Amino acid sequence: MRRVVLISGATRGIGLATAARFLEEGDRIAIFCRHREHGSEAKKQIASPGPLENILMLAGDVRKEKDVKRIVAQCLRHFGRIDVLINNAGVAAYKSLEETSEREWDEILDTNLKGTFLLIRGVVPVMKKQGSGVIINISSALGVKGEANFSAYCASKFGVIGLTQVVADETRETGIKVYAVLPWAVNTTLLSGSDLEIAPSELLEPEYVAGRIFKAASGKRKSGTLFEVYS
Repeated sequence: MRRVVLISGATRGIGLATAARFLEEGDRIAIFCRHREHGSEAKKQIASPGPLENILMLAGDVRKEKDVKRIVAQCLRHFGRIDVLINNAGVAAYKSLEETSEREWDEILDTNLKGTFLLIRGVVPVMKKQGSGVIINISSALGVKGEANFSAYCASKFGVIGLTQVVADETRETGIKVYAVLPWAVNTTLLSGSDLEIAPSELLEPEYVAGRIFKAASGKRKSGTLFEVYS
């Protein structure tokens, strides 16, 4: 059966590579981000592997409950079901705790953690009714080990892991599998604003991480499993 895969933050980096991978494998995908023009450009980039009707482009803000409800409803109207949810939308700031503003803290926590919460809460009833589904939350290696100058980012990604474990426990008899993927540093724009000294050869490519996400989406591992991605 061709799955329906809903992916947040799907217009670049890990999200875009993941959308392309599922599409190449014959699945149907719904991609979304805050800006419609970015979504349209992403759709053009990944359209070649499969028919255009297999791609639904949506615009919305994961931080806003009304947007999340609309996105879930539009995906259901278009495809009739949601088999896989991938919570990938994320932002970061490379600043010391003292330099991090309240606005920056709120933006990072609201995007990375609240957005994940809202989408899970919107999709779980759908998957319960279906009797199956896979939820994959993108955390980070910094979700289990804090590092200087990433206070808000680490707090959000630690939270994503805790949320993953809670939802896995709450849904353990529903047919839903919930996982977290924890990549090491990835060659994306998320790192472009930091001063981290990481050799290019040590960076993971988005396509590699996408492959691990695709594998996790098979739902074969125990719910609550954390997939660490280093190499």
